[in-house]
Amino acid sequence: MKIFTKKYGYFLLIPFLAIALAGCNKALTKQDVEDELQDAREETKEAQEEVREAIEVREEYYENFRETKMDELESRSKDIDKRIRDLKKTSRNVNESAQADIESAIGELEEEKGDVNDRLQEVRSMTKEDWTTSYEEVNDAIARIEAEIDRVADSIGNNE
Repeated sequence: MKIFTKKYGYFLLIPFLAIALAGCNKALTKQDVEDELQDAREETKEAQEEVREAIEVREEYYENFRETKMDELESRSKDIDKRIRDLKKTSRNVNESAQADIESAIGELEEEKGDVNDRLQEVRSMTKEDWTTSYEEVNDAIARIEAEIDRVADSIGNNE
């Protein structure tokens, strides 16, 4: 069995060596080098174009993301305005001893909401690179106001 493998192994090795040697016999010319350089330049140019396109897509996505997030904040801000108006209407039915406290709380909510509106306008006018930190601040402020509205609404419900 070993002899069989050895015999045919040499038989297969000879054509492989012949092909390998024939491939190495070609002389490298100046034209070959210039062609390779030209190919490399074209591939580099294509890669640069692909990178530029990828950056454009990323920038477009980022701008769309920013717009979506800002629209969400503004929508929540408008919802807060509506909820404050509803609180004012509902607070009219509260007993007199709690009325002053609830009106004071609603007044504070309106002031905070005004500050949030101002901050929203600032964030909208910021550069793309600077808006994320401010977005988080406004988002947190809106969440605090929403929680406070829930607390005041519960208080109104308990004092009707």
